[in-house]
Amino acid sequence: MRHETTLWRTFLGTHRQIVERLAGQMLADHRLPLEWFDVLVHLADVPDRSLRQRELRDRLLLSESGVSRMLARMADAGLVERRTAGGDRRGVEVALTEAGEGALASAVESHLALVGTLFTGRLTVTDRVALEHILAKLAPGPEVHSR
Repeated sequence: MRHETTLWRTFLGTHRQIVERLAGQMLADHRLPLEWFDVLVHLADVPDRSLRQRELRDRLLLSESGVSRMLARMADAGLVERRTAGGDRRGVEVALTEAGEGALASAVESHLALVGTLFTGRLTVTDRVALEHILAKLAPGPEVHSR
C-alpha cells in the first residue's frame, strides 16, 4: 500500500510541477492563462472553430459555472465569441475570434518547445511507447465501482 501511495504522490507532484511551469511561461511570455490557451486549442481543433459550451465544458473537465465565468472573461478580452447555438435559445456556442487565433498562433510554438523540454524531450522512444501504453490503460472507460 505504501508503494502505491508514494507512486500516486510522485505522479501528482510531477504533473503539478510541469503544469505550473507551463502556466508560468504562458503568462510571462503571452499574458495568457494556461486554461485560456487550452480553450483556444480545443476551438482551433474543430472544423468550424466553434463548439457548444456544454461540449467545450466536457472537453475541459470543468464545472458549468467555472467554464461560463472563464468564457465571459475570454469574450471580454476578444478571444472568443459567445452566441446562441442555432435554433436552440438555451444553448450557447463558443467560437474562436481572429484575435483568439492570433493569440494561439503566437503562443503555440513556445508552449510546444517547453512541453518538449519538460516532458517529451526527457523520454526515450522506449519511454514514450511505454507511457502511451500505460496511459491507455488508465484512460477513463466504463465506470469502475468498488464494493
